[in-house]
Amino acid sequence: MAIQIKEMFKGFDLFKAKDNVLGIDIGSSSIKLVQLKKEKERGILDTYGEISLSQYGNMNVGQAVRLPEDKIVEALNDIIKESNAKSRTASVSIPLRSSFVTVMDLPDVPEGKLDEIVKLEARRYVPVAMSEVLLDWWMIPKSLEEKEMIEKEKDEKEKKNSKRILLVAIHKDTVNSYKEIFSKARIEIVSFEIEIFSMIRACAGRTNQPVVVIDFGALSTKIVIVDYGIIRLSHSINKGSQNLTMMISKSFGIDFSRAEEIKREIGLSSMPEYKELFSILEPELDYVLAEINRIIKDYQKKYNRAVSRVIMIGGGSLLKGLTDFSVKRFNIEVSLANPFAKVEYPIFLNDVLKEVGASFAISLGLAIREL
Repeated sequence: MAIQIKEMFKGFDLFKAKDNVLGIDIGSSSIKLVQLKKEKERGILDTYGEISLSQYGNMNVGQAVRLPEDKIVEALNDIIKESNAKSRTASVSIPLRSSFVTVMDLPDVPEGKLDEIVKLEARRYVPVAMSEVLLDWWMIPKSLEEKEMIEKEKDEKEKKNSKRILLVAIHKDTVNSYKEIFSKARIEIVSFEIEIFSMIRACAGRTNQPVVVIDFGALSTKIVIVDYGIIRLSHSINKGSQNLTMMISKSFGIDFSRAEEIKREIGLSSMPEYKELFSILEPELDYVLAEINRIIKDYQKKYNRAVSRVIMIGGGSLLKGLTDFSVKRFNIEVSLANPFAKVEYPIFLNDVLKEVGASFAISLGLAIREL
């Protein structure tokens, strides 16, 4: 799909951002692109598009695929052409699986020595050698933290003298690979950003209440808890929308392509004639949602903070009936993200963008970052 339309984290900047920039999200089954331009401090949607990666790896639509660099370059060139994107500068997402994000507590130290201490302490948190990653960090302002949250974790002395740091690390190999790919596609990278920061910018909004964002991808499902505007927790579950299609294929004895069509056309229908399909999808979804629910409840218990709502993004979130299904499992407000609401666009695209918007949360968040 390609249609022509004619600040939480600022790490890993490489160049000065331009007024007109692309947000490019390379996922496990597709590449998504959003191009924005800036007018009077407001983002205007120029174009957007999505291209399936299956055709470049002799796979079926909806399947996760690992492609060599030359095939990704080909796909990038094709989506640029099909969407008629004019910008040759892009902000690019880094997958959560290729990065590490955590919150760590440090004793009070002089500001001038904080960077040195963070890098030393990071060795205790990052599970690979420091020589293999790029590090960045941000001190979380205490004004953003509820008093009882701190009391749950520290005694009075520690409360008074500690600093809370958001630590992020990205594998150097991933960054170097992306640089090579985009260089071959003649696209200048203005910044890298871990995908969870992009999606939070696009859909979580500003709130002092805990919000859960769930990204249903083809290969995995990611969950992020944001509290006081800060990412407090991130987790990945190794089951995605591809698993649902595989279960349909196996149960009905049909090929993956036909199973994907059935999944997209019918979804979690409650109609009697689709009872068998529902019974196939239900256990797989219950497994994922039960794990997410456990994470939510653990967080609420630890911090005595009630999650206010759940926001769903990613191509898998577009499964018909998933929102209502999730409400019954979480007993919390659940909604699809509508990231395009953050920018201006022609009114005739309103229904289309609401329908597909959840799958563009990361690419839009990347583009907004550079405005």
